[in-house]
Amino acid sequence: MSELSTLARKIQMLEDIESIKKLKARWWFACDVRSTADMRSCYDERDFLIDFGFIGQYRDMDKFIATFEELACHTSHIDMHHGMAPEINITGPDSATGRWRMRFQLLETEKKLVQMMHGYYEDEYIKINGEWKMKVSKYTLMSNLLLNAEEGQMNLLQMGDAPGLVTKE
Repeated sequence: MSELSTLARKIQMLEDIESIKKLKARWWFACDVRSTADMRSCYDERDFLIDFGFIGQYRDMDKFIATFEELACHTSHIDMHHGMAPEINITGPDSATGRWRMRFQLLETEKKLVQMMHGYYEDEYIKINGEWKMKVSKYTLMSNLLLNAEEGQMNLLQMGDAPGLVTKE
């Protein structure tokens, strides 16, 4: 392989990695602003798996969106996903894998609850018509902190690696 073609291959790999980073950032932002159309656009809806552990596994985007809307689409629900430390491996011209650390913060203003979850994603990506999409996204919870606000102080409700959702009673 010539030096020029090796350089072109390396540049393409870096461009693909950057595109995957932007895809994952777009996904988390779409979740934060509750843009289900943008969320859908991040996946190959013909063949995908979303595995969010205690929340469920989904191969049907309509069912996933319905669950998302039930859990997160409330005016009192203010959340932010912080993705970091991506490890992306290009496995072929149209395939890649990735692992991300993720911190999730939720302020539930009506219920006066604060939740912070930490974990990691293991993803598979596919390039379709020159555009990267998520094919598999599996979230593993590592820690969960749930607090409530009463009379100007925060009280510990849950701390550890057990799942729990603010929206569940």
